[in-house]
Amino acid sequence: MENIGIITIHRIFNYGSVFQAYALQQVCEDLGYRTEIIDYRYPNVQHQNNRFATMGDSQSNEPKWIKYLFAKALLRQHKGISNFVYRYQHLSPITYNSPEELKKNPPQYDVYITGSDQLWNPRHCNGDPAFLLHFAPDDALKISYAASIGMRNIPLELYTLYKELLDRYKHISVRENSGINVIRDITGMEAKAVLDPTLLLDKDEWNKIAVPKRLIKKKYILCYYLNYTFNAFPYVDDLTAYMQKQTGYEIVHVARPPHKLVYGHTWYRVGASPEEFLALVRDAEMILTTSFHGTAFALNYGKPLFTVVQDRNASDSRQVSLMHNLNLDAQVLSVKDAFPDKSLFSYDVGEEQIRLLALRKKSRQFLIDALRDE
Repeated sequence: MENIGIITIHRIFNYGSVFQAYALQQVCEDLGYRTEIIDYRYPNVQHQNNRFATMGDSQSNEPKWIKYLFAKALLRQHKGISNFVYRYQHLSPITYNSPEELKKNPPQYDVYITGSDQLWNPRHCNGDPAFLLHFAPDDALKISYAASIGMRNIPLELYTLYKELLDRYKHISVRENSGINVIRDITGMEAKAVLDPTLLLDKDEWNKIAVPKRLIKKKYILCYYLNYTFNAFPYVDDLTAYMQKQTGYEIVHVARPPHKLVYGHTWYRVGASPEEFLALVRDAEMILTTSFHGTAFALNYGKPLFTVVQDRNASDSRQVSLMHNLNLDAQVLSVKDAFPDKSLFSYDVGEEQIRLLALRKKSRQFLIDALRDE
């Protein structure tokens, strides 16, 4: 049995990060490989003073008093995420705290995989060579699975580094369509666009982890709003109020403290564990989200959704790319758009699931072929 080592962002306090790491590990193990996630801590010294971080990033205007109000809930959420990592992720016995530590004492595997998430996005990772497998032996098989670049071009200062290390990969796949062009420009290789690992496991697989009981008895819209990449407020707050008025459903906020408190028919589940988050998606009538992984899990569970982006015409948007591949462009909103007509609140989820299944099979096949080095 061959050994696989996966490097990714796997233990920050973010549902999507821990889920995508677990999912890729699980798929590799289902294919018969012994798999570990390299316990590489992010962020570390490599990611301090990131000169690329201002390139399109936005600052949160989350009121401090609301953060304090939800402090205990956030602590509960963080404990739940840490417990999830401990229960479900198979970590390397050594923890690494910098690229230099990895280079000095690299873990030994037959295959090295750069996993998903925004590992190749300089805005997030500052050109971290560890996520480009700088520590892996020259003769080892190197693969990327759904690595996200999130930019249309790599900054010139990083071009030589990226080319030198990407040229060592045998098989490259990316998460958004625009990444194909970036890889071609740097290496001349034809990368493949594949699904995020969370979409390789269907809802039956995720339900093995999800809390079995329903957490909110009434019908509700689940709102999963993040502001790491751009600030969607107050647009999404106004969108939430509009959707509630149109449907009469309860509103459930998850993951982050709200930007303003709303009373009456509104629930706050900021402290939800990963297992509870899955249950909240599973039992929702509809999903509103600014999150890529919020979008992914709505699709996995076949829930009608609207995903909000900064610019619906951005070719480097992970959500835009995914929704376009599923022929769901009408469910993408930008913060400058008018609110959607009620006719878009539901659509043929069956057709969506057929397309998703086809993409899932194609993406799994990429991984199968890459691991066989075909």
